[in-house]
Amino acid sequence: MPTLTYPSATFPGRPALRLDLPEGWEAVPAVGTVAGAALVAMRPTPEGQFRPNVLVTIDDVPADHTVRYDLDGVERLASERLEGEAGKVYGHNIGGVTFFGRDLSYVDAAAGTLLVRNLFGFVRRDGDGGLLRITVTGTIGSTNHREDYAELGAVIGRLHVTPGPGTTPLLDEEAAR
Repeated sequence: MPTLTYPSATFPGRPALRLDLPEGWEAVPAVGTVAGAALVAMRPTPEGQFRPNVLVTIDDVPADHTVRYDLDGVERLASERLEGEAGKVYGHNIGGVTFFGRDLSYVDAAAGTLLVRNLFGFVRRDGDGGLLRITVTGTIGSTNHREDYAELGAVIGRLHVTPGPGTTPLLDEEAAR
């Protein structure tokens, strides 16, 4: 089973990440200029179809940043997209870090209808109180959306997050404020 890793090497450390890829998925280099890209995986599909993918990024955000801002950002993005719709907020625990998610669907001129799973988790640096945001974005097309959505959830479920030394995971939305 292929595995993608993003090691933590500094103090206070960024979280170490590991994504165990199921059969049929492959690691790919980050495309373009995705800030903070740590892990990227795609499932090859027949020619001409949208490739389901998972992207994990890590970035620094201000200490007063809230998960609500990110969740509302999904709604703002939906309002800017053709036939954009934001789903309900849900929680998902990955490696002791609580992620809050909100799905987004919209119509893309080239790819057709896309469904995007957006999950946001945070760890706080113990020394200065700053936050590291871990964002998991999984995207599928509409061709086989029911099967692909379940598979995407299974791939995201294979993500392992180990908070770095000198950091503490935030476990609920109140703590993320």
